[in-house]
Amino acid sequence: MELARLFDELTRAAERAGVRVRTEPFDPNLSDVKRPRGGLCTLRGERLILIDAKLPLPERIATLAEALGGVDLEHLYLPPIVRATIGAYAPVVAQAPAARPLHAVRRRQ
Repeated sequence: MELARLFDELTRAAERAGVRVRTEPFDPNLSDVKRPRGGLCTLRGERLILIDAKLPLPERIATLAEALGGVDLEHLYLPPIVRATIGAYAPVVAQAPAARPLHAVRRRQ
């Protein structure tokens, strides 16, 4: 899939999940981050993904996919490449170690 189409599919997935996507040029002087990229935020009660329009397309895709990693998309059908892209950029969630069965203990006599 070409990158422009992948970006459009990710945008559509966000909108179907009720999250607006806005791509705007960021002013780097307004952030204390060296190179702001964007991400998921809530503005006036509405969930929104903001993306810096000056980023190259692959970085815009990465920013959008990473933000979608925090959105519940299980109820939506997504093309496999879209779901795989989101999965590749989703934050890793630490899982608790699996419980191991206890060994049999002999009773003292």
